[in-house]
Amino acid sequence: MSEGKKRLVVLGGGPSVLTALYHLTNDVAVRSKCDITVYQMGWRLGGKAGSGRTPNGQILEHGLHILFGFYENFFAMMRRCYVELDRPEGSPMRTFDDAFSPN
Repeated sequence: MSEGKKRLVVLGGGPSVLTALYHLTNDVAVRSKCDITVYQMGWRLGGKAGSGRTPNGQILEHGLHILFGFYENFFAMMRRCYVELDRPEGSPMRTFDDAFSPN
């Protein structure tokens, strides 16, 4: 931990936590005063909006379908995240449209 910084420990990596941390860390003053660690059971973030694939490619999703048509703030925030992420050309799910378009 950096000298003089507060330590913030967060349990869980669901949409509410990730949204709160996204907005919290947008503030440079807060970022400079806090070291933040997120602990999540398993390897996948997302909670009720988590998604992934099995080794044979089968899609596993846990509620992502409920977002479509209901949560405009979620999509606006994710668009901003992808712009800030600025992944290099050729990266998987490089853009918001890559990540949130049907296969």
